Amino acid sequence: MHCREAGQQLQFYIDGRLTLEQVRNLEAHIARCAACREDLVTLEEISRQFKMVQMVAEPMNMHAQIMRRVALAPRRNSQPFFPWRLSLSEWLAAIILATVATLGSILAQPSVRTLLPFANGRDSLSLAFINLTHNLLSMNSSTLTLVLWIFGTVLGICITLAFAGGELRSRWFKAMLDRLPVR
Repeated sequence: MHCREAGQQLQFYIDGRLTLEQVRNLEAHIARCAACREDLVTLEEISRQFKMVQMVAEPMNMHAQIMRRVALAPRRNSQPFFPWRLSLSEWLAAIILATVATLGSILAQPSVRTLLPFANGRDSLSLAFINLTHNLLSMNSSTLTLVLWIFGTVLGICITLAFAGGELRSRWFKAMLDRLPVR
């Protein structure tokens, strides 16, 4: 018999739930193995201590007392979640993200990039604004692509912020702080 098998049978031995053959094999192993003998002594002491513990009777009206305390406890006010109520910092983050995403996608597409004079090497920002205004008014396919791209980006960011609004982010942040180890 190995120590692992003997360790699994020690509690059954103390409880008297082993067969005669299992008892003989376990006792033969315990006679040779000091570690298993120490484990047996420890488990016997624990069993003896548990037998000395007296049961405590619960009060007759314990269930009623618990239910009364629950009924009298103040209700927690959970404030409703408003996904479209964004703070100024959330709006600014959305605008910055939309601008970066839009500019990155515009500069990556040669057909749309031709609409922007400053992307083609011209430095006049006013000329770029006039050209963009003219293109928006004429609404050719390239301009329409640009407008839809910008609108889609802004809409996507607004939807993302709406579903992960301030309250949800603050709950997540609080949960993360609760899980951090205290120093």
